Amino acid sequence: MLKFNYFPNVWKSPIVVPILKPGKLPYDPGNYRPISLLSALSKIAESVLLKKIIEATEGKLTPFQFGCRKQLSTVQQLLRLTETVKEGMDEGWDTGAVFLDIAKAFDRVWTDGLLYKLIMMRIPGGLVRLMATYLRGRRFAVRVGSDLSSERATDAGVAQESKIGPILFNIYVNDIPSPRNCQTLLCLFADDTAVMSTGESNKVMEDLNSYLEQLGKWLIMWKIKVNADKCLAVYFTRRRKVPDPSKLYRRAINWSKDTKYLGITLDSRLTYDKHITNVYKQTRSTKARLYPLLGRNSKLSLQNKLLLYKTILRPKMTYASPVWGAAAHSHIQKLEATQNIIARQIINAHWFIRNRYILKDLRLSPVISHIKNLVKKFFHSVDNHTNQAIKEIPTYDPSNPGKKKRPRALLLSGQSWKVADLALEAIGTTPRLDVVCRVNGNRDHQQFT
Repeated sequence: MLKFNYFPNVWKSPIVVPILKPGKLPYDPGNYRPISLLSALSKIAESVLLKKIIEATEGKLTPFQFGCRKQLSTVQQLLRLTETVKEGMDEGWDTGAVFLDIAKAFDRVWTDGLLYKLIMMRIPGGLVRLMATYLRGRRFAVRVGSDLSSERATDAGVAQESKIGPILFNIYVNDIPSPRNCQTLLCLFADDTAVMSTGESNKVMEDLNSYLEQLGKWLIMWKIKVNADKCLAVYFTRRRKVPDPSKLYRRAINWSKDTKYLGITLDSRLTYDKHITNVYKQTRSTKARLYPLLGRNSKLSLQNKLLLYKTILRPKMTYASPVWGAAAHSHIQKLEATQNIIARQIINAHWFIRNRYILKDLRLSPVISHIKNLVKKFFHSVDNHTNQAIKEIPTYDPSNPGKKKRPRALLLSGQSWKVADLALEAIGTTPRLDVVCRVNGNRDHQQFT
C-alpha cells in the first residue's frame, strides 16, 4: 500500500447499518445515523495511514479545533467558551453565541476539495496520491436486519467510523475563517461549531453578524450545508432585554434560553441549573436500569457493585464538572442525594443507618470532593498546555470574592467546601466496614477487603 501509493478497492466497500438516533421517530430516514462496518484489514491499513497523516499535519491544524486531537478534549473547549462568557459578565459585557448544525458533516465532504486542501497543506505527494485512491471509487451496501442491499457508488464523504475519517474532516475545515478581532471566538470540536462575540451590547451583534457573513461565504464555497432551522443562538447576559437575533444566509437565528453543546446544557446566565437537573434525571434512569446488578437480589460482590458505580454512574454525574462544579450548592446537593441513594442500594441499608456511615464504610468521598479532585487535575493540565487557544483562556485570582462562581475557585478550600471537608475527615483513610457487615454479613466483608 505504502510502496505503490494504492488503497485496494476491496477495502473500500463497507456495509452501512442505520442506527436510529435517540428520541427520534423511526419513519424519517434522516433520523438514522449511518454506521459503516469496515473489514479488519481495512482498519489495520487505516491505522498506518492515520499515523502518517498525523505526522504530516503536525503543527498545521488550527488551534481552535479540539476534536480528535491528542491532549485536547470537549471539557477544554467548554472551559474556553464558558470562561470567555463569565469574564465578559464580570466586566459587565454581553456575549452572543450561535451554535451551528452542520448537516451530515462527514458524509458530504467534497472529495476533490479535500485533496486540494491536502496539497495546500504541503502533505507529501506520495501520501496525497494514496489518499486519492482511498477517497475515490468507494462503494457501500446497506444492511437492515438480515436484508442486504446491492452495492452503490458514493462520490463524497468520509466514513465517521473509520480511523482516519475524523482527522480528514479536521483537514477539510482547517481553513475556516479566523475571527478578525479578539472579541470574537470560534470553538470547534470536529463538526460541533460555536461562534461567539463578547463586548458591549451595541458592539456584540455587529461583530457576530460580520463574522457569520464571512463564514457563510466560506461554507458555500466548500459545499458545507448548515441546517439554518436547527441552528440555535443564546445571548448570555444578566439583562432582561436582548437585541435582534443574528442572521446566517439572511435568515434570523432566534434566541433560545439554553442550548446543549458538547454534552453540556448552557443557559443564558450560566447557572447550570437545567444541566444538573438533566444529569440528575439521567443518572437516576441509568440506576434504575442497573438495578438487577446493584439491587438487593444481585449476586455481585460489594467490590463489583462499587466498580459499576465508579465506572458508569459517577462519570455520568461528573462529566465536565471542572466547567460547572462551581454552580450553586443547591444544584450540587441533587447529585449528593443521588450518590447517597445508590450507596444505600448497593449495601441494602436499613432506614436508620446514616449516609455518612455508609460512605465511610464504602470509602466513597462526597460528590463535591470528587469534583474538587477532578478540578485540580484538570487545571494542572490546562496551565501546562501548549495549545495557543487554551493559553488564551481568561485567567484570574480565584481568591477574589467576585470570582467565587468561577471554576478555579474550586481549587480553594473556601466556605463552599466546609461540608465536604468535614465529610472527608469523617471518612478517613482506615477502612471500616462495620455498617456493611451488619447489613450483609461477613461474606461481603471478606470480598471487599
